[in-house]
Amino acid sequence: MLDLLGRPYRLGADGGGDDGAIDCIHLVYEVRTRLQLPCPPFQQNWYSAPMRSVLRDMLRWGERIEKPLYDGDVALVPSERWIFAVTWDRGLLLVSAITEKVRWCPYRSVPSCHYFRHKS
Repeated sequence: MLDLLGRPYRLGADGGGDDGAIDCIHLVYEVRTRLQLPCPPFQQNWYSAPMRSVLRDMLRWGERIEKPLYDGDVALVPSERWIFAVTWDRGLLLVSAITEKVRWCPYRSVPSCHYFRHKS
């Protein structure tokens, strides 16, 4: 996953372009695919949907968990606009709103996430 760090953010980008740009949703899909974990069914409306709608979609796919335990758990980070993130190496991989690049941060620096794990 280290090769994902520092990748630039571009809305709708899936990491396959010349510059490697990726958005938060595709970052989660890339990590989960590498970990051979099922991904939530992609919803194009997530880019503009209210947080409540995205949370509802995530609950159809997975179960809400209190705290992450495994690499690949999905996180929704409330902010001005919600941000998809994914757990990895006891922290989160996410797109930084400040640098607009993929970064890793410890769980404690993002205290108000909603975490989800695929229903088995």
